[in-house]
Amino acid sequence: MRTFQYRCCAQQLQAQATTVLLGVRRPADFSPHGTALTLLSCLLLAAARRLSLAAVAVLRPRTPCRETLRQAWRATLPGYDALQRRTPALLRASLPRSLRRRRPRRRYPLAIDLHGVPYYKRQRTPPAHTRKGQRFPGTYYGHLYATACLLRKGQYFTVALTPYLPDEDLASVVRRLLQQAARSGFAPRCVLMDRSFWSTDVFRYLQRARYPFVLPVLGRGKRPRTPGGPTGTQAFLHGCPSGRYSYRVRNHQGRSAAVTIVVQRRNHGGRRGRHGRYTWAWALWRVPLSCLRWVRESYRRRFRIESSYRLLEAGRGRTSSRDEGLRLWYVVLAVLLVNLWLPARRAGSRTWHPRLRRWWNHLLTLLAQQLLETPTADPRTTATEPDRET
Repeated sequence: MRTFQYRCCAQQLQAQATTVLLGVRRPADFSPHGTALTLLSCLLLAAARRLSLAAVAVLRPRTPCRETLRQAWRATLPGYDALQRRTPALLRASLPRSLRRRRPRRRYPLAIDLHGVPYYKRQRTPPAHTRKGQRFPGTYYGHLYATACLLRKGQYFTVALTPYLPDEDLASVVRRLLQQAARSGFAPRCVLMDRSFWSTDVFRYLQRARYPFVLPVLGRGKRPRTPGGPTGTQAFLHGCPSGRYSYRVRNHQGRSAAVTIVVQRRNHGGRRGRHGRYTWAWALWRVPLSCLRWVRESYRRRFRIESSYRLLEAGRGRTSSRDEGLRLWYVVLAVLLVNLWLPARRAGSRTWHPRLRRWWNHLLTLLAQQLLETPTADPRTTATEPDRET
């Protein structure tokens, strides 16, 4: 893409994001100087430059002070609980027109995963919505968010987003995430997960809801070097021949779930200087199995969600506030920007490209420059909404 194409795309992105936020939420003006359009443009600038509202108030000319922006956000935009209820409508409004039909023509695979945002407590008691466990740079506390990405024609669109609270289990998060996607009209053809979702309760819920799923096998049981050989799922990862097997997963409460284990053993063949054999093993349920390679190629599509998290972090605003609502707003706004940009880009094929992250960073830079140069312009009048039909 050329520079003028990036600028046109930045104008379209600003216009579409503002239209979605104003159309779904319809916030009122806080004051004659602190209008709703000014507040939303400041949030967009904070996301594009990865700054806070206080820094935007200093850098952007003819902008209200940081205290006015903070009061305007609290008075006009929804808080934590209200934003969770409005998130499905915001995500649906950011999708292409072909996906916003009331009755989609077909079902698509859904990839679900957890994304963590670090929280630095500064020697204070962390808020109730933070979790301790995963190690972030400089802290063990963070906010976790579960997302569901729809995989369609080489692209991915986030269709569901929900926080992962400390007192919840994975089954509750998966249930709320898939119910949110189903209410928006995106019942999954199959659910693709990573091995962190290996749980009997998760399997039992997906089977009761009749959702097919695929995920890698989590190694549990005795190791191969222990007397008696490997046990549990470790037996599928060490020395098990290629094929499909029946296995029943149990937890400490006595509940169980039956799944199918698919094992594929292959040779390194000298690739990357490696020799010997390695094993791939997946657990699946109600997935039509044509061959072992089909499972591997189908699951490879799930890694697009990891790429979406890298793009999300590049467009997420920063804050030192303890308010969970403001932190959730930055995450939702970053997801909206990615959803709006993916179908609008004109960079050749629809498949993943290694330079996609570089294109995204360049676009955010031009978007921030545009917001700094024209702080009072209405982006809805600078560019018409393009046809985002894919």
